[in-house]
Parts: sequence; C-alpha cells; structure tokens
Amino acid sequence: MGKGSPKRPTVQTFQSLVGSLLWISRCTRLAIAFAVHRVTRRSHAPSEGDWRLAKKIAKYLKGKKKLNIMMKGDKNLMKKDGVVVEAFSDAAYAADKSDRKSVSGGVFMVGGMIVGWMCKKQKYVALSTMEAEYVAASQTSAEMIGIVELLKEIGVQMQSCTTLHVDNQAAIAQIKGEDTSGRAKHIDVR
Repeated sequence: MGKGSPKRPTVQTFQSLVGSLLWISRCTRLAIAFAVHRVTRRSHAPSEGDWRLAKKIAKYLKGKKKLNIMMKGDKNLMKKDGVVVEAFSDAAYAADKSDRKSVSGGVFMVGGMIVGWMCKKQKYVALSTMEAEYVAASQTSAEMIGIVELLKEIGVQMQSCTTLHVDNQAAIAQIKGEDTSGRAKHIDVR
C-alpha cells in the first residue's frame, strides 16, 4: 500500500463492526439478515471484499436510520377463533461458494405482525434445491413451534392450526408425503 492509502482494518475492527451489524439484524432489521449472515462467515480472517460488504451494509443502515418498526393494533388481526400464527420459509441453495452449503431463512408472524426471523447456514450440503427448501421448512417449523408454545404459555388464544408457507412445489410434495420417487430417502438419515 502507498503512503496515502488508508490502512487495512484489523480483524478486531472488522469483528466489532460485524458484531454490531449482527445485533442490529437480529433485533430490528430483517432486511439485512442474509447480507449480515454472509459477512459473518469469515470474521476470523476477513478479506477486502468482506470489509467492503460490511461497510456497504453499514452505509445502507445509515441511509435508513429514520426507518422505524411500528406495531399497530388492529381489531381485524384477531379472528373470532384466535390470533393467526404463520411462518414463511425459504432457502438459498448452495449459497456458500466455499463449502456449497445452503442457507435457510424464516419469518414468523403473529396477528399479521413480524415477531421474529432467522437466517442459518444448513449443517449438510443439500443435493438439490428441493432438499435445501425442505430443510429450511423443517428449521422454520421447529422455530415456529417454540413461538406457539410461548404464546400458549402466556395465554394468547390462537387459531387451531398454524400455517407454514413454502415456495418450492417439490418441497411441498415431500412435506405432504406425496413424493414417491425415492429421490429424497437420504434426508431421513440426516
């Protein structure tokens, strides 16, 4: 580097920025969850590209600092048989180019309001988009069960069934047990 060029940030500086971004994404900013997930993967040895991505996320947040989270009460949110609980799952197939693992994402809603979200790297390499979506649906439903149990514990009356939205038809068929091809037998043993 030349005399006039800025010094490359230390790993500790990078980790501090990434930690702040992670806290913000987990508490208030669903929109940056996937990008923050990507930048956290190499926090032990960040590249110049990782540093640029972290700064880009921080710059995005700076431009959105007046954006607030608002939870409005609405009498139409409560149905006559209880509050609606639903979740949405998705997967980014082979999103990590270094190990080809997919990333699961999920959003959780109670009464039409987002109450939580997740973005997790899957433990195994998915062999297809269907498998990645199926695993994401499984992870999302496990998290949703926790939310439902919490709502029960605090006395919230809910509709008798919750809904998990999945956008992949092959994964939906697998979940329903309609796929008889046997192409996903290996998923059972994972």
